[in-house]
Amino acid sequence: MTNNTENKTISVEELSEMIDAMMGVDGTVSDAEATYKERLMAAFEGDEQISHAEVISVLTTLSAADGEKSPEESQLIQQLMTQIKGGDGDVPQDVNDEANEADGEEMPQPSPSDAEEAAPSTDETIPESTRQLEIDGDAHMWIRDLNLHYGSAQAIYNVSIPFKRNSVTALIGPSGCGKSTLLRCLNRMNDLIPICKVDGSIELDGEEIMGRAADLVTIRRRVGMVFQKPNPFPKSIYDNVAYGVRLHYTPSRRELDRIVEESLKRAAIWEEVNDRLHELGTSLSGGQQQRLCIARTIAVEPEVILMDEPCSALDPIATAKIEELILELKKHFTVVIVTHSMSQAQRVSDYTGFMYLGRLVEFDKTSTIFGNPKEELTARYVSGRFG
Repeated sequence: MTNNTENKTISVEELSEMIDAMMGVDGTVSDAEATYKERLMAAFEGDEQISHAEVISVLTTLSAADGEKSPEESQLIQQLMTQIKGGDGDVPQDVNDEANEADGEEMPQPSPSDAEEAAPSTDETIPESTRQLEIDGDAHMWIRDLNLHYGSAQAIYNVSIPFKRNSVTALIGPSGCGKSTLLRCLNRMNDLIPICKVDGSIELDGEEIMGRAADLVTIRRRVGMVFQKPNPFPKSIYDNVAYGVRLHYTPSRRELDRIVEESLKRAAIWEEVNDRLHELGTSLSGGQQQRLCIARTIAVEPEVILMDEPCSALDPIATAKIEELILELKKHFTVVIVTHSMSQAQRVSDYTGFMYLGRLVEFDKTSTIFGNPKEELTARYVSGRFG
């Protein structure tokens, strides 16, 4: 294979060879992998050269196309990444034998954090995060010059981004780009990971929350979190919503009743559960469970609500209800959402940040990101060319 390290690109033919090697490394080619390649080749039709950043994303995404990532695929990705960054060999002719014989060991299956750790520390094809970030109005939160490491591996590189008060900001980008890791920094959930080290500044209403003296309980009350999969407690619907309130305050029974009812109404689920408050929250449907979790979050009166892929486990009808709820919630809260759905980001967000390999490539109003992005990498991603 030709070595194009000077231009940081490879040809479409070379990319096709790499894809074939990836598809054959486990001895079988699944229908999902074949379909992925067909769509990919159509997307790159007319292009002569493909950037290294896009190649890495393609290979990583392909390894999960059939629903699982094998150790052989992980090892081959590393070999190909080394090759395109300056190796001198061709794509292995017998990749299956070579992958199995290397050091006599199997590599562990990659997790999202593994994918972030595999990101190169520098890549000329990825623009650096800009400090010239503008929003129309007051920034409720500010991330400034944030770097994050898992042990010795860096996962987030010098990210700065403002989050406008009473608006929805979407973080988009391919799997493993650092979106969820960045989101968890906003209420310091990454502190729960022993090997995680975060440098930089995060301000909430002008108050620095990264200091050692910061009260994490207060921070996580002020910055609530809704996770990818609904996670109601194995308690009644009433007790799910009341749990955090009892933890932070000592309300009377009448006041607690009022808070529970108001929270369920604001989460657009009161009419569906008002006559079954003492039934288990886990007995609800998936969409209802997610709205119950949102009610539980807003019951403690947070200022910011973080949502990590809140609709990924839901059907289209439940997704539509959650999206309507997000638009209603921004009247009272600042919302930050991580999503893989380009259409969802367009429907619900006011601002969008595109992340790639741990860097913030571009941040702007959502209409600009999807209508007239400044960076070519952003344009390729939002148009479905990769990721």
